[in-house]
Amino acid sequence: MTFALAITDFSVGEGVYTAPMAVALAKHLGYRALAAWDSGLHGWPRLREAALAAGLTPLLGCRFPWRGFAFGALPCSDRGYGELCRLLTDQAHGREGEPPRECVLLAETPEGQAYLAREGFAVHLLANPRASREGLDAARQGIPLACPQVLRFRKAAGLDLHRLKRAMAGRSTVARVEPLWEPRDAAVTRAQWETRFPGADPAAARETEAILERASAWRMHWGDWVMPRPIRAMDADLDAELAERVRAGIPRRYAEPPPELAGRIGLELDLIRRKRFAGYFLAVHDIIREARATRTCGRGSGAASVVSFLLGITNVDPVATNLMFERFLSEARRDPPDLDIDFAWDERDAVIASVFRRYGADRIAMVSNHVYFKAKGALRDVALAHGRPEADLKVLARLVRGWDEGVEGIRGNPAWAEILAKAEALQGHFHQLSVHPGGTVIAPGPLWHHVPFEPAPAKEGVSITQWDKDGVEDYGLVKIDLLGNRSLAVVRDALRELGPRVPPEVRWQPREDPATRDLLARGDSMGVFYVESPATRQLQQRVRRGDFETLVIHSSLIRPAANRWIDTYVKRSRGEEAYVPSHPVLASLLSESYGVLVYQEDVVRVGMAMAGWTHEEADKLRKILGKDDCSVKLPAFEEKFRAGCAAQGVPPEVVEETWDMVRTFRGYSFCKPHSASYAQVSFESAWIKAHFPAQFFASVITNQGGYYAPIAYLGDARRHGLVVRGPDANASRWDFSAEGDRALRVGLMAVRGARKEEVDALLEERARRGPFGDLEDLLARVDLSVPTVEALGSGGAFDRWAPDGDRTRLLWARLGGIPEGVRPRPTDPFDRAGLELELLGLTLEIHPAALQRARHGGAPHRAADVERPGRHLRFWALVVAEKTVRTERGELMQFVTFEDETALCEAVAFPDAYRKRRRPFRVGDILPVAGRSTRQDGLAALEVT
Repeated sequence: MTFALAITDFSVGEGVYTAPMAVALAKHLGYRALAAWDSGLHGWPRLREAALAAGLTPLLGCRFPWRGFAFGALPCSDRGYGELCRLLTDQAHGREGEPPRECVLLAETPEGQAYLAREGFAVHLLANPRASREGLDAARQGIPLACPQVLRFRKAAGLDLHRLKRAMAGRSTVARVEPLWEPRDAAVTRAQWETRFPGADPAAARETEAILERASAWRMHWGDWVMPRPIRAMDADLDAELAERVRAGIPRRYAEPPPELAGRIGLELDLIRRKRFAGYFLAVHDIIREARATRTCGRGSGAASVVSFLLGITNVDPVATNLMFERFLSEARRDPPDLDIDFAWDERDAVIASVFRRYGADRIAMVSNHVYFKAKGALRDVALAHGRPEADLKVLARLVRGWDEGVEGIRGNPAWAEILAKAEALQGHFHQLSVHPGGTVIAPGPLWHHVPFEPAPAKEGVSITQWDKDGVEDYGLVKIDLLGNRSLAVVRDALRELGPRVPPEVRWQPREDPATRDLLARGDSMGVFYVESPATRQLQQRVRRGDFETLVIHSSLIRPAANRWIDTYVKRSRGEEAYVPSHPVLASLLSESYGVLVYQEDVVRVGMAMAGWTHEEADKLRKILGKDDCSVKLPAFEEKFRAGCAAQGVPPEVVEETWDMVRTFRGYSFCKPHSASYAQVSFESAWIKAHFPAQFFASVITNQGGYYAPIAYLGDARRHGLVVRGPDANASRWDFSAEGDRALRVGLMAVRGARKEEVDALLEERARRGPFGDLEDLLARVDLSVPTVEALGSGGAFDRWAPDGDRTRLLWARLGGIPEGVRPRPTDPFDRAGLELELLGLTLEIHPAALQRARHGGAPHRAADVERPGRHLRFWALVVAEKTVRTERGELMQFVTFEDETALCEAVAFPDAYRKRRRPFRVGDILPVAGRSTRQDGLAALEVT
């Protein structure tokens, strides 16, 4: 018996092995083939990959319940596989389904075997080591017996982990849970299995080998692309339809088409035709046309395609921006196209719902995310499963709160040693499914021909594939990413407010606007999409340029590992370091970035030009750099790169410098089309901030997007000279709004405790019949509950009618008694700020840092004092951004952005200071800060002590 069945961690609450662990065990035990035996096919892509890498034959299979019995199936044909996927899909959606026929069916009990046989199915009984005599007796009675070993666990620790997973899945405790397995279920070597039950039965052994032969004879579809077919052109010549739509887009995009446009269109359409991709482009085009979204942003490598640009899928001209089409599609690339489309965040769900309606629920699903345990995330569940009381859980939360990776706070603590060890044993194990941010697959026919799909958690009317992004793409299903973007809503809402004050779209050119460029060059980009992080703002300030091309470079250059090369780029761009290309290749490829690799395409180009690789070979390096297992696979690519460069005669020092830059792309990098697409939205956002800051900040805070909390944006608004006005029943909308060009009105959305449906009714009544005369008029016209009245009163929405600011007296008269929790409006501005912070989460007049300074004192300086280097400073500040990183030695440190009423202040807590604090700074903290002011490249910073 040369194959076994593997239960992995994808059998939630049961399996104890990850796919690589199960494969390693099967190989160790002497097996040459391994079948998946989980509940569903969620883990199949991982098991398949691990088995092939280990030289084992992977066999697709899974278990399923039917009419109260437990069965399993190994498909023997495409039809059998499709029937199995349909059964799993039906059952996930609450339908009984029908067992697949062109499969080897295995029953886990004689009763189930007999029942399925009576229904007309050919079925084997799966041998059970706990009941060897019964199994042999059943075989003698004519029931065919199959005896592959099921790999559940190997040692006692595996059985313990099984019990723990059962307890966690059932929200029970290890002491109370009944395990599914017994010690007798432990895996043994192949030789041992064949000499014990039931391998001694020759007939059962022959049946088992016959099953292997049938299952392995079928070759599953894997790697051939499955393209969607557009609804609007189901029976059309897709290539001709695409060419017609592209030609129709030319006058919409170009007043005067550039001379090279026709050749570029012809090249792309020819490649799309030969690769049979037309249906994909047409389907995406249909989705955008049908969505009728106010603003979209096609991004990713697809923005390098002029076909995408002319269809309106993307918005940056790839010809004028010199974008590399081969990053998206090429003759050598084996990947399908992958188009990412951003919609406004509050429009995205409606877009997805419309696509599901148009294609039908059996042809479309979103892609799932596979969520895996991390030690910190598992700690609480493990503690609960071991019966730890609530008081202990609170202690645990306090110990791990904020720590990077979450366990340093309890490591070495004897009281938590066992819990931590078990939590760390779960690291990397499958936990649960979630929904991919936007990945959607559309099949030309029923999707269950290709993959099972099931209802998405907490997303009504949407299904998700059992496989994640990698599994779906490896199989060949072509993904369309339909994503939500809050900054598109920011631009949409602000432009809607401004109306005719904004030039028509054809004449609106934010990229050419001097005020916008100046704002970006100053790094004054809080709230500006994609370029508001502290690192990007500082890079803008250091280089002192705000043009589009520079912004595209900067938005790709900011990556965790690139600090050294960022410094080099800055010095060269400012003329402080002469740029002499170390190799002619770098001079031709990287002139605009002064010899520094910036984009993913740069990695590909350098691999081709310096190492002599084909585009396909170089693109493999680009892909590996973005994978989780990069550290494992990258050394082989480095060796090959160095050898290729040596063969091309590239000097060793140039190879060393270039590979050092390549290493900075690990885990996080962008292609130029992606950065250019986002830079376009950045300029639109920055133009609004430069010319209409009140409308800008109102839209940013309302859409709750961006890098910072609302209170930080209000601080920036004040620095831009805006007045912040509180909630008002006659003046506020639900959202934040501009009052003229120099004031912001806080929206009623900020009032904690006010019920939205009641506030909506208030706003509708006000719009219908006009402003309220007084509180009595308001309460007569709108039916508000006491909690909502109290919340609005406490938040200041009725202050215009409160005599002398006495909210209590105002509500006493209207509610017929003392309103609970409603306090008078303080006359002292600091007291008012404290109440506002408590009730609204923001302050209207006094900065939170100034409030704490007034209450506690002991801080003689301000954040603006950091501009003077070499001083030891102490001041109160609000933490508005933070980033925790590890040094090359593995020590933790933190970059922090502080703010008070005078300025923003960038700071760094090096490992010594970080350790002294014993926990990191967190966004929203208002606290005293001590440190030494420093200056680099003209930028002030604080070194926290």
